[in-house]
Amino acid sequence: MEKFLSQDNELPFIERIVMQVYFWLKELSLSEERGFGLQQSNVTIEKYPLVVSPANKFTLKRIYTDDEDEY
Repeated sequence: MEKFLSQDNELPFIERIVMQVYFWLKELSLSEERGFGLQQSNVTIEKYPLVVSPANKFTLKRIYTDDEDEY
């Protein structure tokens, strides 16, 4: 399983830089399958989003156009 930084995070500038450096170093380092000595043909990589600081609650407002009926 491999994580990536989700776009749904509300991180301060410094924390965003730290997370970008972390993922950059992760790309440069030895992959987990090579570290465990596995053949890449036998490995399936599953990616999932990393949510560190979720966005605050926000309200959505539906906008109706003239073509749609209002319910």
